Amino acid sequence: MTNKTQIRTKRISFVLALSVITYTATDTYLSAYHDIDVMNIMTPVIIGLAATIILCGTLQRSFYKWMTKYSINLSFAQQSPIVLETVTETKNDCTNEIKAIEQPSILDNYDAMLENFKKKEAEKQVKIMDAIREYVTIKTAPYLSKEAIVTLIANIEYMACDNHDLYKPIRSNINNPLRSPGLRHLAWNIGERLNVPLVKRAEFIKASFPHELVNATLEYLRLNLRDTVTSQIPIDVPDKGDFRFHLETNNDDSQ
Repeated sequence: MTNKTQIRTKRISFVLALSVITYTATDTYLSAYHDIDVMNIMTPVIIGLAATIILCGTLQRSFYKWMTKYSINLSFAQQSPIVLETVTETKNDCTNEIKAIEQPSILDNYDAMLENFKKKEAEKQVKIMDAIREYVTIKTAPYLSKEAIVTLIANIEYMACDNHDLYKPIRSNINNPLRSPGLRHLAWNIGERLNVPLVKRAEFIKASFPHELVNATLEYLRLNLRDTVTSQIPIDVPDKGDFRFHLETNNDDSQ
């Protein structure tokens, strides 16, 4: 029960108590000094008043339930301020959302941003392939003919584009052939710059040098692309965020 209800109840109780005391005092005075029996006069009035109050309360409850059940509004087309406020707030929210949609956003530049991203990625891929061509030419020149290097670079481009069906076989120089460790490291170094899976690197080097790797399975190559075996072409781990090779490394680490 709230404070207002408590105060109202106390006031009503006080009025009732005061009425009872007043009635009692009046009845006693009239009976003692004027021989008037107030009960004979007031009893019908009290009974009628009580009946009226009870009937009024009953009718009020009935009308309230009926009007509530059928949602009858007797406000003569005047909406509640609370409802009007809610509707106004809803309209304002919708208006704000529409304005937000109408205003230029970052999505308006999506196509341009996507085009710019693709352009930068394409430029980066061109730089990576240029670095790979330079690296392959320098590292394999002692072991491959010019035609073989051209074929090897073409195979690398096929690997980058996932066109493994276009691989062509190469054979290193008979007098100075490339051996398995060097070829494994070559595949790892190149594939690392192109972000190619290990299995794709193994397929690439196996298809490119079938003679040199005749006894090596794809599974063996995949598991041993990056090992610590001394080889003609050492492992070249790129620096973080960089794709360039360390061309200052000795070309031949084997005897």
